[in-house]
Amino acid sequence: MRPRILAACLALLPSLPSSAGQNSSFTLDFQVQSGGNTNYFFRDDIAAAQILFPNATADSGPQRFVAALPAGNSGALVYFIPRNASTSLSVQAVNGSLTSTVQAFNNTGISGQMSFDNNASMGVAIIGAVRAMRDYVEGGGLTHEIFNYTLGDFNSSYLQLHRHNINGTITSDFIMQTNPNLNLSFSITPGNNGTWTPPKIDFLLPVNATTGYANFTFLTNESSLAPFNTQDLFLQSPPEEASPALINALAGLANGTSSQGDQVSFLTYENKFTAGGWRFLTYFGRDSLIALRLLSPLLTSDAVETALGAVLERMNSTGALCHEETIGDYASFVNIGNNQSYLGAQPFYDYKMIDTDLYLLPIVSHYFLDLPQGHNRSSAFLAKNATLQNGTYAELLKRNIDYNLARAQAFAHDPTRFDNLLRLRPGQPVGNWRDSNNGLGYGVYPYDVNAALMPAALRAIEALSQQDIIDSKYRSQASSFADTWETHAHNFFSITLNESAASARLNNFIDAANLSVVLLNETMLPKKTSFYALSLKDDGNPVEVLHSDTGETLLFADNVTNDTLSRVAQSLQAYPQGLLTPLGMVVANPAYDSNTSNIHTLDRTQYQGTVVWSWQQGMMAAGLDRQLAFCDASNVTVDFIPSPSNTPAWCQDKQLVSDLQSARTRLWNSINGAPEERFSEVWSYSYNVSTGQWGIADLASISPDGTESDAVQLWSFGFLALADPTAGSG
Repeated sequence: MRPRILAACLALLPSLPSSAGQNSSFTLDFQVQSGGNTNYFFRDDIAAAQILFPNATADSGPQRFVAALPAGNSGALVYFIPRNASTSLSVQAVNGSLTSTVQAFNNTGISGQMSFDNNASMGVAIIGAVRAMRDYVEGGGLTHEIFNYTLGDFNSSYLQLHRHNINGTITSDFIMQTNPNLNLSFSITPGNNGTWTPPKIDFLLPVNATTGYANFTFLTNESSLAPFNTQDLFLQSPPEEASPALINALAGLANGTSSQGDQVSFLTYENKFTAGGWRFLTYFGRDSLIALRLLSPLLTSDAVETALGAVLERMNSTGALCHEETIGDYASFVNIGNNQSYLGAQPFYDYKMIDTDLYLLPIVSHYFLDLPQGHNRSSAFLAKNATLQNGTYAELLKRNIDYNLARAQAFAHDPTRFDNLLRLRPGQPVGNWRDSNNGLGYGVYPYDVNAALMPAALRAIEALSQQDIIDSKYRSQASSFADTWETHAHNFFSITLNESAASARLNNFIDAANLSVVLLNETMLPKKTSFYALSLKDDGNPVEVLHSDTGETLLFADNVTNDTLSRVAQSLQAYPQGLLTPLGMVVANPAYDSNTSNIHTLDRTQYQGTVVWSWQQGMMAAGLDRQLAFCDASNVTVDFIPSPSNTPAWCQDKQLVSDLQSARTRLWNSINGAPEERFSEVWSYSYNVSTGQWGIADLASISPDGTESDAVQLWSFGFLALADPTAGSG
């Protein structure tokens, strides 16, 4: 249908607010402040949407509007700029105005009202695919012309930007409406669609008016997702075996009185979990699995099995797991780029990561063997038939097991060769959560994949086989392989510096990173500084960057050595000697790297540089809890951590246990330095050399490519399942 005809039909049909949803206990309506923006979240029985506006106190200049819906991962990105370059402009949402809407031709979406405090012009607008919006924001202001919109019906009080998706069946519309009572009018000059000159659109206030208003609507005929409401997502009552910490953690989650519980609910649906908003409001395998491992003690069986099922459903024929599911208009774009335009808008599944494949088995093992919610449920779950491909869940899980055993075999047979470790896939610059070349320091053999995740996956196969959840034939091989990986893999990443070398590198780093030498006085430098490299280069040489991925070893791996635990405790010192700033734990610290170029490659402006990722803090805290619980069953945690059959020998080392407990306290003191950021994705720091003051820095404002943090990120909510030992929890 042409945009003008559609616009005319829509104009005749009044917007239908979701009155049923508004009165439903399932409605979510909340705000989150993050990175200089106010994020508005709304979800009811009709639609789910995240709306973003700059904070009222944000710097004047281009004002950005974002609408993002999990339905088709669709949305709108619209910039408003001052009509007069010498004036300021603020464009804000009117509080309480958001509502879902149903309109003609199965179009559903979100409506609200925005205010203008000055005359404005419309700048760049992208309608349709959230992924295209993200590419523009993070890609230097570039977008493909295939995502251009068309101007629909318009007059002085009505404006429609229309997007007819590539596949020809899905449409998206961004509509603005006003009237004289709203103190705003539109002045619109169409562009030349032959050369795709965009229309000139101005928003004009009457003379002497200080504020004008416009109603906005984003619509799509993509199918809405069935939500997981809080009472179906979280346990409504604790299991009999629950610790006091678990009972405390569950308070308010299921009944909807916890704001964080609502935020998790917004990201979860009955066929998949989404990663975060606004940028990743779609399925990501790694995000789902890590969030599941951290949150599972709080979740219902249905919720856990939905997440596990979504992972299994998207497995490929080799047994590899899907990293990202691309849907909607952007799927058509990707399929065209892959010379598979005949697939239309069929989802594109990305399998380039090498870590995602390894998370599944330890999490399946933890659920069925450790958690009360998973007891006696494995048979029914594994007997289910997949819906996105042929086979039962048991057959799909077997495929992943066989795939990982095959990947483990070379190193298990010859652990003297570094090139038998797991390497990034051929032609791929990324492969683990540090999703960039520079994130791994340009290494190709990641520490976490080889030293933490592969040994953990092998032990999970052994445990599941021992309990007859999977074929018992796997037990011996998995056990043998695990022994070898646990014993040898981490040695390739080992770095030890004497006091003189460590001191020289730290002092050089202080100057290069614009920090104060005073920071080096906070912790006495040990006689030797030992840590594990972030990755290995193609030639096996280590990338000498201190990092936080040892938290994955603590949480996932068994048989962790005394030496590894000592290195973790040593790393959890004040930055720049360690990873802990007053505002959180940084995920990378290149202070000790002999390759000084990494000081800038991994600095505080980089997405995986010297910045704080909330989930990594949660992973480290959960990992320390797990290891300490192996020594002391009275170490109360939210999670269910069964005592090992044999208490680890290191538990007899009282100094090491004390060091780990002290490290955990220091970690939580660092975490508690930025409580308002805890459930967001990532943030950076600022440091004033003159005053010694630390501050939180919005990554988007300092990142060279404009990469910003999501206001809500699924795996960051792992903190809901952690008890702060410094607060006396549990």
